This record gives sequence, structure tokens and C-alpha cells, in this order.
Amino acid sequence: MGASTEPVEDNLVALASIAAELHSVMGVVWSVSLAGKNAKVISAQAGDKGLGFRPITESIDEISQQAIRGVDDISSEALRLSKIAVNEQRSIDAYQRFNSVIKKDADAKYIKTILPAVKNVEQSMRASISEFKKSMNNLTLLLESMDQCMLSARAVASVSRIVTSSGQEYRDKLTVVSNDLDKAASYIKQRLLNSYRHLNNVNMLRQKGI
Repeated sequence: MGASTEPVEDNLVALASIAAELHSVMGVVWSVSLAGKNAKVISAQAGDKGLGFRPITESIDEISQQAIRGVDDISSEALRLSKIAVNEQRSIDAYQRFNSVIKKDADAKYIKTILPAVKNVEQSMRASISEFKKSMNNLTLLLESMDQCMLSARAVASVSRIVTSSGQEYRDKLTVVSNDLDKAASYIKQRLLNSYRHLNNVNMLRQKGI
């Protein structure tokens, strides 16, 4: 474990990049949510003629709400991971300083007095490392879940276009909603791919020796 603070700074940059990706996604997610609400209104206005569209519009609304929750969860976990990274590096630095003192003055009488503090710092360091790994796994799972949500969104958009192609009234409005959903899902998937890359950077940095 290196004493330099550069690795943790690089980690924080990578995690901040994930937050930035998600910030750009949130506006798109809210647009999808609005599109889902509009689709439900259009379906309701169509009355009996809109019965075939109703399951689709319900799915669009459900996906948009799931996406909003997903972005919030990912943002919270990325922030939590950043805080853990800082605490972890602090405990690592403290542990290394203690060890340096012990190696330098191993026979000094005061060494015994600092051993309990060394043990506490070591426990804190190991706990932070474990917590970081757990949070990393959680963030990966959240990104995977969001990715699956966007796959579902694109599938719904595809089905929606098929359904609307067989109708007459309200076809144009619902086609616009379907196209917007597909474009939004494609955009979000790209941002998720970027987030995966940033997370992979964190993993590689840690393998180099934090």
C-alpha cells in the first residue's frame, strides 16, 4: 500500500465523473417521465380506442419511475463510495506513519504505549477497505440494474411502435413518445457505459497499490 495520496485523488476523480454522467442523465430521465405521463393522457383521451395502448403507456411510466429511483440510488452510492475512499486513505496513511515510527525506534520504551493506537488504526483501515469493496459491488449492481431498465425501455419503445402502427387516431403522438423513449434509453445506456469505465478505472487504480 503506497503512501501517496495520488491514488485516492484519482479514485475521487473517477467517482466524480460517474456523478457527472448521472447528472446529465437525470434531465433525460425526467423527460422520459413526462413523456410517460403524456402517453397515459393520450391513451385516456382515446377511450376504448386507446385500450391497446394502455399497457404500453403504463410500462413507459413505470420504467421512467424506476429510472428516476435508479439514478438517485447510483448517485447516493457513488457519493458514499467517495467518502469511504477518503476515510480509507486517511487510515492507511495513519497506519503507515505508525509503522514507520515503530521500525525507526523499535526498541524505544514509548513504542508499547502507541501499540493500542496502532491496532485501532489497523482495524479502522481494514474496515474501510472492506466497506469500500462492498460499496463498489453495490454500485456495480445498481449500474447493472439501470442498464437492464434501459434494455426494457428500448423493448417497450419497439413494441409501442408496432402497436401504434396498427392504429389511426393518436398514432403520431404516441409514435413521438415511443421515439423519444428509445432515444432517451440509448443516451442513458451510453452514459452508463461511461460510468462502467470510470468504475473500472477505480478498480485498476486499487490493483496498482492503494
